[in-house]
Amino acid sequence: MESHAIPPYVRQLIGAVAKCVALVLITPCAAAFLFSQSIPATLALITSTLIIEYGSAPIGIGLGLHPVFVLIVLTCVALGITLFLFELFDTLGLHSERVARFLARSEEKVKQSTLISKYGIYGLIPCVLTLGLYVCPPVSWALAWRRDYAILLIMGGFVAISVILILATLGLFSIIFH
Repeated sequence: MESHAIPPYVRQLIGAVAKCVALVLITPCAAAFLFSQSIPATLALITSTLIIEYGSAPIGIGLGLHPVFVLIVLTCVALGITLFLFELFDTLGLHSERVARFLARSEEKVKQSTLISKYGIYGLIPCVLTLGLYVCPPVSWALAWRRDYAILLIMGGFVAISVILILATLGLFSIIFH
């Protein structure tokens, strides 16, 4: 019987999954415990955020969670998923020739367009709002945009729409505009 060493990409993926679980599950549950929020409601909010992203803000409010806590949970889940997707694609890019070739071709095409290379990254904000959180990291990774800016813009768009939904759920818009 032959024993094989664990491929390096498996270790990288295990690390990425561990970071994701820490941000998506452990941090919100610890915060729920610390701030006396319902842990089952927090788990329901986490689950719904994984499925309907920022659209789960009204669910969290409806479950009786504090609005600021809902925003914290949504942000933790979004950041965990975003970082996980970047690490997943990094791992694929390092260990798959096909993915590495795709990335190289994408970078070349972006460099050919001054408009996309200079301003394209700002499209991540409306991308979060229209196409969703799961689309933005692959797009920014494939187009080789600066990771720190991409994460900042993705999270900025996600937090902005989450705040709007929380305020709308609380009925503050009707008070402000009435």
